[in-house]
Amino acid sequence: MKIHTLFLLLFILSIFSCEKVIDLEVSETEQKVVIDANYQASLERVEVKLTKSKNVFESTNFPLVTGANIEIIDENGVATELIEQGDGIYELTNYTPVFNTTYSMKVTVDGETYEAADFLPSLVELDSLTQDFEEGSIFASEGYIVYMNFTDPSGDNYYRAVRTENGEKATDLGDQFIFDDQFSSGNQQSVPFFTERYDVDDTVSVEFRSYSKNSYDYYTQLFDIAGESGQSAAPANPDPSWTNGALGHFAAYGHDADTIIIKE
Repeated sequence: MKIHTLFLLLFILSIFSCEKVIDLEVSETEQKVVIDANYQASLERVEVKLTKSKNVFESTNFPLVTGANIEIIDENGVATELIEQGDGIYELTNYTPVFNTTYSMKVTVDGETYEAADFLPSLVELDSLTQDFEEGSIFASEGYIVYMNFTDPSGDNYYRAVRTENGEKATDLGDQFIFDDQFSSGNQQSVPFFTERYDVDDTVSVEFRSYSKNSYDYYTQLFDIAGESGQSAAPANPDPSWTNGALGHFAAYGHDADTIIIKE
């Protein structure tokens, strides 16, 4: 989910959730840089998308930012520049990670510099995906539930599970599964996707991400805001991790992955 797309959607939802016709006085807002940055350590890939915010009633396309200078910087202060790909996308490949260290990023646009940092924790391995048949009830139809099995390390750990179901990534708000180990630290875990029932021959793939607390807090806030937007007259933006007033977040994370084909 792209954060800059969400801003406009939340505002529109808040308007159309009201039955009473009202006049809205919308002021011109200062245009801000929006930086969506990810260091996908397990793939050794850094990707940044740069856009600018816009007023609600402007065209649907967010302005893309070209000609920026972007560097990722390791714990030793060594900076490596990302390469512009076009359409506001900047990438760096074959960037070998050092886990349990902090990476920072510097983005320079039109003479203004924006900085952010994130801790890259060790990835937690996904031991297996298993299935269990669940009879139908008044709450859900019958079908198979998929479980993630892993060993949670001691200390505080933060996770996000991204599913692909029969070749299509599950991107709806209800499919976003982010959690911590507050009540289960250091134990063997078997965590179900309770909201979904699968049929025989369905294929389910899971990308099991290990986040820093900073990234966990950001995405938790983002999903909470999206979920509450129907009741909110003035939806907010998640707290950005960037300096100098830029919106968005920089996340550094590793992941493990597995796939299961449902069988009787």
